[in-house]
Amino acid sequence: MSFAELSSFGLAVAGERRGEIDATWAQGPGAHGGLVAAILARAVQADAPRDQSLVTLTVSFCAPSTPGPAIVRTEIVRTGRNVSTLRASLERDGVTLSTALATVARRRPSTLAFDTLAMPTVPPPEEVPDGPEEHYVPAFTRAFAFRQCLGPVPFSGGSEARVGGWCRIEEDGVPIDAPLACALLDAWPPAAVARSPGWCPVASIEIGYHFFAPLPHPSEDARPWLFYEAYARHVSSGLADETAVLWSRDGHPLATARQLIAIFPPSERPERRPDRPREAV
Repeated sequence: MSFAELSSFGLAVAGERRGEIDATWAQGPGAHGGLVAAILARAVQADAPRDQSLVTLTVSFCAPSTPGPAIVRTEIVRTGRNVSTLRASLERDGVTLSTALATVARRRPSTLAFDTLAMPTVPPPEEVPDGPEEHYVPAFTRAFAFRQCLGPVPFSGGSEARVGGWCRIEEDGVPIDAPLACALLDAWPPAAVARSPGWCPVASIEIGYHFFAPLPHPSEDARPWLFYEAYARHVSSGLADETAVLWSRDGHPLATARQLIAIFPPSERPERRPDRPREAV
């Protein structure tokens, strides 16, 4: 299935869309959180006023989004001339799996404008080797390409909680829009685990996205490279607070995400990390 098919539920009927959570995008018992966020982002954007686009999306992961049929319910909380608020939930059999609150706004000229989110100076993606292999576990991550050039390798016991590098979806013609940004901003291993001396399970609890640029962002490439950087500044009590930024190849900041991540010690989850080398795409 294409990324658009994976993240699109059917036409809305009374604020309700029906679809399928694909098993190939599982991360543990539930689907990849970035895919769940992409599904909710696409639904609320479809119901938003035509001249307003996503500027924020906050997703709470209430329960594992296990594979199978599911429903997205959307609700317009308030419609304004410049800013509107929508609510969405992913449900199955009356159980809420994830919920989201979205803000959409009309982009307009501003006399005050500046940008201090400078993309790090790094080699172009063609000069950065693929990998490391730790980025290609679990299986759904092979839908993407990762070329890390900042920070320690995940689970290597490094000295800083930072990860950064080039990434893209390995499918031609996918627009650089809000659903793709949602997926890529959650596709990398958490920055915190760069300081872990060994593999440990992790799970997203909540993620809040801010979309800076009007999306979709133009690109002439069939599979454009984007740059990602994330860091964790506070980790305690099994929780990591993490911030990530996604830039276009030409250095324009597209979106940021702040995420709360649960980190489990290996003793709490007996299964080991599978050795799953990347397949050729």
